[in-house]
Amino acid sequence: MIKVLFDHQKFSEQRYGGISRVFAHLIGGIKKSPDFSLKLGVLYSDNYYIKDESQLLNNIFGRFWLKGKARRAYKWNRHYCKHLLQLNSFDVFHPTYFDPYFLKYINKPYVLTVHDMIYERLPDYFPINDPLTRWKKETVQKASGVIAISESTKKDLVEILRVPEEKITVIHHGIDLGTPLEVETVQGLTDKYLLFVGERSNYKNFFRYISCCGQLAVEYPDLHFVFAGGGKFQVSDSDFIARLNLTDKCIQLNATDAQLNYLYQNAAFFVFPSLYEGFGLPLLEAFKAGCAVASSNTSCFPEIGGDAVCYFDPLDEQSMLKAFKLLLSDPVLKAAYIAKGTERVKLFSLQKQIDATLALYKSVAG
Repeated sequence: MIKVLFDHQKFSEQRYGGISRVFAHLIGGIKKSPDFSLKLGVLYSDNYYIKDESQLLNNIFGRFWLKGKARRAYKWNRHYCKHLLQLNSFDVFHPTYFDPYFLKYINKPYVLTVHDMIYERLPDYFPINDPLTRWKKETVQKASGVIAISESTKKDLVEILRVPEEKITVIHHGIDLGTPLEVETVQGLTDKYLLFVGERSNYKNFFRYISCCGQLAVEYPDLHFVFAGGGKFQVSDSDFIARLNLTDKCIQLNATDAQLNYLYQNAAFFVFPSLYEGFGLPLLEAFKAGCAVASSNTSCFPEIGGDAVCYFDPLDEQSMLKAFKLLLSDPVLKAAYIAKGTERVKLFSLQKQIDATLALYKSVAG
């Protein structure tokens, strides 16, 4: 039996979030496999996706001492991971992010997942003193195996970090196709809205998207714009929205997964205008929910979306506007994209992702 150790990083940092959810799905898959066992290096975490996993300090004492105290919990979880690494009772280590704290303690193989190369491709959007790129380079170079979540990400790893191709395994993210969607109604929505999901800053291309929405609203006065997640609008967001006379048309919601499914199902279409993504899991979420998609034509989007997406140039508002108008004005075309998305998502099953990852664990464990 191969013993896999996961560390704490993203489970300490995120209550909700794509990376921690991916690892939680992987943990669930390992628990169903008779050939593998796992250990989770977490004493206490508020992370939603591992709320049912064993955590030594998920008790009255731990909650009193650590709940709501993110820095303290992160520190304790880190110490716990060091302890587990020193015990050396595992075959493969899989850190959940790039902090290289573990390098001085590990003498077993480790696998590293690279979710994107955004910091390297778009450095202007990030702080110059952020250590992430240095950490990533160091941990990637010393890993026994590297998972790239798309061919696009693999290409970036080879070009930017000079990682040997034979060291990289492309394993696409997957989505649970066997479980019906859990849907919770969201009250107070208008009949016609475009949906934007997740963070809005930097490379997410929010301001160019909103500028396009301002033009679109003139032609479609009944159209609204829903933003799921990403936190409340910041001052700069609200000011820009107001200048475009869209204040009454923009709605920000902190949606649960079930509510997000409802938003996908009832949107005119989902918009993914990012300048760059490593994979773009919301594409699969939209496909599964039967939602038409308009997205950027850059990085991984064509690889994941195939012919099931109405593409646009994310740097060109007129290209964006043209795609939006096509979906709004042509119900037959929109229905065709939805049908293609329903088929496309079948290529990205969660079990396929889990099986490929377990095969890599076996390979690096020898």
